[in-house]
Amino acid sequence: MRYTCVMPNIFLATLGQRPEAITIAYDQLAERIPFEQMGIIHTDAERSGIANAFNDLNRVVLRDYAHITVRWHEARRQNGDPILDIDTQSAAHDYYLALFAILREYRSSGYTLHLLIAGGRKAMSVYAALAASLVFGGQDRLWTLLSPADVVEQRGLFHLKPGMRDRVQLVEMPILPARLLPGDFPTDPQAFIAQRRDPRIDFLSRLTKQESRVTELLTQHPYATTDELATFLNKSPRTVENQLRAVYDKMTGFFDVGTKKAGKRQFLIDLLLNRL
Repeated sequence: MRYTCVMPNIFLATLGQRPEAITIAYDQLAERIPFEQMGIIHTDAERSGIANAFNDLNRVVLRDYAHITVRWHEARRQNGDPILDIDTQSAAHDYYLALFAILREYRSSGYTLHLLIAGGRKAMSVYAALAASLVFGGQDRLWTLLSPADVVEQRGLFHLKPGMRDRVQLVEMPILPARLLPGDFPTDPQAFIAQRRDPRIDFLSRLTKQESRVTELLTQHPYATTDELATFLNKSPRTVENQLRAVYDKMTGFFDVGTKKAGKRQFLIDLLLNRL
């Protein structure tokens, strides 16, 4: 089965000390997905631990992938300094921000992203997955490569030999993307995550002025009927009901709410009174 999408596909990968995983994964994905570009995300190419891997992969890319545009992206510190290792909190934070910026740029340019996180330290894979969760849309995919040690540790095995295919699995990783439109990407992902940690605040900030007025009144009178709310607001019950329905629709985008109308109303009351 081949994936079809009107947006061009790009294969992205984080480079670790086993560059062979990148080409092995690409070879398998390219059988199903027509890629327009390949992007390799790496730390300092001369002084970090991936220097040899960088040189080896570059030679293979020039030799075997001349048919596709390959772009190299060095993740750097926020002040422009190179990243040699993810050995401090500040280095990890800057690596994460650099990954986020790279993914955001490609998604904003209209690409469907296929990100491989089979290389690098475990922390790099974790940060790559976190960055992907903020940038990815419904068509984007996160991949990793599973294989026994005697396969993955074979130096120079950039393409699988006959009979080895069944020993390597390319696995799609489960991820819950934020599904933001490119124009809504946060400039400060840390602040965005902090906001998302309190979905109540985030949810309330998305209400219109009229919806906020209804919820404020419901907070003050949690047991009022729709007719009573309408009287307080000097509106028709149907108008108030429509506004509450709009609030419920937005609420289900932030919380796991049942489908019953009465349950939604009680959930909203408990949310407004901060009882959840």
